[in-house]
Amino acid sequence: MKTLKKILIIIVLPLIFAYTTDSRKTNQTTNFEFVVKGGEHFPEGAEVVITRRRLDSIRKLETLVKKGFTNGVFSYKGNVESIHAVHFTVRTVDGKPSSPVILMALEPGTTEINFSSINDYTFNGGKYNEILVNPVINDVEYQKAQKAFNDHKKKGISIKDTASFNGYYRLINLVVKARNKVLEKVYEQQTDPLTKLLLHSIGYNPGDMKTREELANQLGNNREAILTKLLLESAKKTYEVRATLDIGKIIKDFEANNLNGENIRLSEVLKKNKYVMVELWASWCAPCRAEIPHMKKAYEAFHKKGFEIVSFSLDEKRKDWEKASIEEDIPWINISDVKGYDSPVAKMFAQPAVPANWLVEAKSGKIIAKHVRGKALYNKLEELLN
Repeated sequence: MKTLKKILIIIVLPLIFAYTTDSRKTNQTTNFEFVVKGGEHFPEGAEVVITRRRLDSIRKLETLVKKGFTNGVFSYKGNVESIHAVHFTVRTVDGKPSSPVILMALEPGTTEINFSSINDYTFNGGKYNEILVNPVINDVEYQKAQKAFNDHKKKGISIKDTASFNGYYRLINLVVKARNKVLEKVYEQQTDPLTKLLLHSIGYNPGDMKTREELANQLGNNREAILTKLLLESAKKTYEVRATLDIGKIIKDFEANNLNGENIRLSEVLKKNKYVMVELWASWCAPCRAEIPHMKKAYEAFHKKGFEIVSFSLDEKRKDWEKASIEEDIPWINISDVKGYDSPVAKMFAQPAVPANWLVEAKSGKIIAKHVRGKALYNKLEELLN
């Protein structure tokens, strides 16, 4: 039996960590340490937060580390069973991000991040992190895009200021584009399946699900491989559901309560109107709230002519949903079951990125348009009801 255990250690652990086959040394390589310097640049009480996707609910994150600085330095030691992707950020005491989000790997060895300002840092990590992080942050085009985004963010962003808000998303898209350009080059140079899978997990996505599945199959019980298979399975189901929500399909019926506790069923709303827009939103979704002024303009112009909106909130806390609803002074039907993306309604609509909407012809129940935003909603209703 002892001989069998030694053989298993020799065979299995190198596959996971690609280190020495000596069992005592391999056990030591499972230790990791995070060191973050430059905490004095962040607001008082700021904390380092490291999260990862949950295996039991892949749309949610679980917190691995949440700890403040001591004399400007953060240090944390732990043990990693298999290398996988994590999210790193520094957050203020009220939970708002104060640093860039760094997508990296939880791997054996020491990872050190040294901040010279809130937005500027150097990164020293292990085998995988040197591949995942440094090529991006050292890229000139990425640096320029990130600086432009940071400078814009410093001015303050209001969802009521359309130009500022649109500028925010235009600049962040340039950051993402520059980052993806670097990751594509890095990906092409790799042969190791775990490295390639980690690159997928931190954002490189050429849209080839089959390749990701093949990489995951090569890695057995690695956590990242298990998570990838769950994500791909979820994506396949999502595509199937989305097909039932195309233009010309019949909208699915659902019900939920409004803030007064009154039950509202979509089919009953359809009976009383000519056109109904079903919208999914959330208090934390800035683009959702930026759409509300456009929706109000359309609602005021066409409500009396037979147009209604049914908004379903993906909030998980009633107080957040209620606060945002009051702040926005929402005049239309506004319901929720306060279960977030775990809501049966969210799943019915393929758990979309929000805001998401479907315009329905009430008499037939058919979807006649989807994801109409800004002036497009007003123009569409003017065509239908004038």
